Amino acid sequence: MIKLTKKLKIATMFVLAGVIFSACGAAAPAEPTQDPNAIFTQVAETVMVSMTQTTEAMPPTPMPEPTATLAPTLETAPTESVATLPPAPTLPIGPTATIQRFGDHAKYNTQTPADGKVFTPGESFQFIVCIGNDGSSEWDTTYYLEWMSGYRLWNDTKYFYVEDPIEPGGKWCFYTPAIAPVDPGPYTTRWYFKNGNGDFMLEVYFNYNVQS
Repeated sequence: MIKLTKKLKIATMFVLAGVIFSACGAAAPAEPTQDPNAIFTQVAETVMVSMTQTTEAMPPTPMPEPTATLAPTLETAPTESVATLPPAPTLPIGPTATIQRFGDHAKYNTQTPADGKVFTPGESFQFIVCIGNDGSSEWDTTYYLEWMSGYRLWNDTKYFYVEDPIEPGGKWCFYTPAIAPVDPGPYTTRWYFKNGNGDFMLEVYFNYNVQS
C-alpha cells in the first residue's frame, strides 16, 4: 500500500508539470482555468485504473509446495546364520535280547480256543495249550500239567505228562479232547505245570461260557 501511494504521487507530479508547461506556451491560446482539485482527482483515478490492470495482468505468485519428509530408513538387522546339525547316525538294530533263566522255568505261549469262547451245553471240542521252556534245564517225562479247579473238560483225568523231552528254548503243547458242561453259565478251568519234584512252574487257566 505504501508503494502504491508513492507511485500515485510521482504520476501526479508529472501530470501537473505537463499542465503547467502547456499553460506557459506563448503560441497556445488561452484556455479556461480548471479546478486544480478536479485535475488531481482525475489523475489519481487514471493511475489507480492503470495499476489495477497491471496487477490483474500479472500471473499469481505460485505457493511453494510442501516438501514431503521421508521417514528415516531403518537399518537392516544382520542375518544370523543358523548352524545345521549333521543327521544323527543310524544305529544298527540288533537281535532282541532273550533273558536266560536258570533252572526250571516255563512261559505261556498260545491257547485254543481263546478265553471267552461260548459253547452249547455238552459241546465237544479240542483244548490246546502250548508252554515254552525258557529255563536252563531239560523237561523229561516226569514234568506234568495238573488239573487244580473248575470243570474237568475230559472225564476224570487229572494229570497230563510230557511225552518227549523238551530242551531249553523248545515248547510242549498239551492236547486234550474236551466236553463243555451241560449247565449254562460262566466257567473257569485251572491247571498247574510242575516238574518231577512237584514244584510249581506255571499256571494255565481257561475262561469260557455255556449258553443254551
